Amino acid sequence: MNYLDLAKSIVEQASTNGIEAEAFIMDSEETEIRLQAGKMEKLSHSASKGVGVRIIDHGRVGYAYTSDFSDDSIEKTWKTAIELAAVATEDKLRTLPDPQPISDENLEIYDSNLSTITTEQKIDLLKQIEQASLDYDDRIFAVMMCVYFDSISHVHLANSKGFAGSYDRTTSGAYLVSVARDDSDAAEAFGLGVSNFFDDLDAKKIGEEGSKRAIDILGGKPVPTQECSVVFDAMVVGELLGYIATAMNANSIQKGRSFLVDKLGQEIASDKVVLIDHGRMKRGLSSAPFDGEGNPTSITRLIDEGMFQNIIYDSYTAKKDDTISTGNAGRQSHRDVPSLGISNFYLQPGPKSLDDIISEIDNGMYVTRIMQTGGVDPVTGDCSMAAYGLWIENGKLTKAVSGVTVATTLVDLLKNVSEVGSDLRIVPFMGSVNTPSIRVDNITVGGS
Repeated sequence: MNYLDLAKSIVEQASTNGIEAEAFIMDSEETEIRLQAGKMEKLSHSASKGVGVRIIDHGRVGYAYTSDFSDDSIEKTWKTAIELAAVATEDKLRTLPDPQPISDENLEIYDSNLSTITTEQKIDLLKQIEQASLDYDDRIFAVMMCVYFDSISHVHLANSKGFAGSYDRTTSGAYLVSVARDDSDAAEAFGLGVSNFFDDLDAKKIGEEGSKRAIDILGGKPVPTQECSVVFDAMVVGELLGYIATAMNANSIQKGRSFLVDKLGQEIASDKVVLIDHGRMKRGLSSAPFDGEGNPTSITRLIDEGMFQNIIYDSYTAKKDDTISTGNAGRQSHRDVPSLGISNFYLQPGPKSLDDIISEIDNGMYVTRIMQTGGVDPVTGDCSMAAYGLWIENGKLTKAVSGVTVATTLVDLLKNVSEVGSDLRIVPFMGSVNTPSIRVDNITVGGS
């Protein structure tokens, strides 16, 4: 069955009497394998396909979906969506976007070989990851979990404004939790690798990352409370940028639920900070030729050398501000209406390596893991986290640190970034965050 033709047919049937119609079809399959002590603990493979129909009847929205592709079921689905729209609240800003040209650039997001990779090959990758972790150091006591995951999806979208398009995307990844132990302490840490392409996964690198992170914080102790420079590891920066992304969402700003309200056009960060939402990044986990409502994806420069220049829009929020969508309407499955979110959130890397950045600090902390205490609040900008990592003295990593709190605000964090590293990595948080490590000055580390 040609699913794009089916989507067009649904739209044609449903769009009568001034009704706008959209059909979204997603056909996907997912695999998850969990290994424990070299033995398979879980193996799951699921496939799903479905069609979602969105009806907009003079600003009133109805949505219905089905996984039954019979003619009767599909007809019932779009008729149900029409019925739901008839009783919905009217909002004249609710319309389908006008079609725009979609680039045919190859974004390199589909691994045609993934469907040929056998379960045995995936299990073998996990065994290599687990063994690499255990071989890293005698203090690695166990691997708590070792997980492989992948997905293959085919997306088809058509609407009554004349848009019709399809694309395919794959994701492969693996992670583990390594446990280190000595005579007086135990610690656990996370290792991760993810890509659009299976062959990009490096078993040794993933396994050793989990072990190194666990060893680094083993035997950690608090340090005296002080204000100092803090280097945040790339994975930690990925978590923090997730909160900043929420604050740069037009929906949050329009509702007054962001620490960046009324800050557009102002300097909100140091000139080291260049932050981009890059929906067309090659091999980006969230890259696509068009978004969940058919708008072309784009490269949106949000912060340029510290200046807050743009925010993230879908069609609806863009109409509220009398501007154009940035192509950020996301969609996870046929069950979901489009929703505003990031694509590939990208912090532009700098020229210095992580080692070079650490070497320039006389007294400070290298944070490799955080846990929320007071929390990170994208509405107020408050930021308080339990932190683990290594102490820096005279440009050298010295002792493990734990039991401390790192406190600042998201405003101060952005403004006090003094270095951005070159060690860019992908972190699959809230879509895809692409980030290096950063150095932030004047942070309060609360300890003993």
